[in-house]
Amino acid sequence: MDHTLRVHRDKDFLDDFLRRYWFAPPVALWRAIEARALSRLDAFPAPMLDFGCGDGLFTAAIFGRQPGVFGCDIDTRMLPTARDSGVYEHGVLFADGHHLPYCDSAFGTVYANSVIEHIPDPANVLPELARVLRQDGLLVVTVPSDHFRRLLDGVQRAPNRQAAEAYARHVDQLLAHHHYYTADEWRVLLAGVGIRLTLIHYYVAPRAVQQWDRMNRAIGIGRRSLFNALASPRLRMLGHQPLMARLVHRYWLPRLRPFYEEEPHDVGGGMLVVGQKR
Repeated sequence: MDHTLRVHRDKDFLDDFLRRYWFAPPVALWRAIEARALSRLDAFPAPMLDFGCGDGLFTAAIFGRQPGVFGCDIDTRMLPTARDSGVYEHGVLFADGHHLPYCDSAFGTVYANSVIEHIPDPANVLPELARVLRQDGLLVVTVPSDHFRRLLDGVQRAPNRQAAEAYARHVDQLLAHHHYYTADEWRVLLAGVGIRLTLIHYYVAPRAVQQWDRMNRAIGIGRRSLFNALASPRLRMLGHQPLMARLVHRYWLPRLRPFYEEEPHDVGGGMLVVGQKR
């Protein structure tokens, strides 16, 4: 396949993600900004591997149904939903990133959205991503940036350095984040597997990171709150959630719009990393 996949650049991602993730408004905000960052790229050469595809909701939102997309994930609970999404023309496989079930040079793009930060040993996974990527193919990665921790609202408001570090460690544990690489560290990591770094772009402006963190403390996934209790799948049979979803969308859309539209200058909570295989 020699065609390319394209992100829907004219899409209002905030509107879309608040509808998809009405039960998790902080996730909707971060994902929407992440999607805008990815829309900076002109094209993704096919075929494309969505490494760590999860439930497929994110890829469905930004790419829709385009031919030449493969998916894989290590979380078997996510695979049925990803398969049912209709996004992955060539199916979704269980896969450990240390041993991918694909041939050498199988893909024009390997794409990993918010995955690498959850892998304790990315230096042992990147060689596999490079192996399945063809020459001149693209590796596209989104991760929390090296500025993520210090931009957190809880860190900004901490009374001292010790309290700030304790708060940041708590967030690391909650989100299962293992590392936050700098641009130079990414350059070295990619060079070690024969990939040349071509783009580093920060996204999620500092004010948006703080807003995300405030929301995450109040109504983030796993938090105890009335909102989360009402949004729980266990209460779906009560029939109130469609109305709740509409109210969440109506309430948060105008309030989150300024954070969604703000472009970071030199610093952001997220980092888009793009490399080309030599």
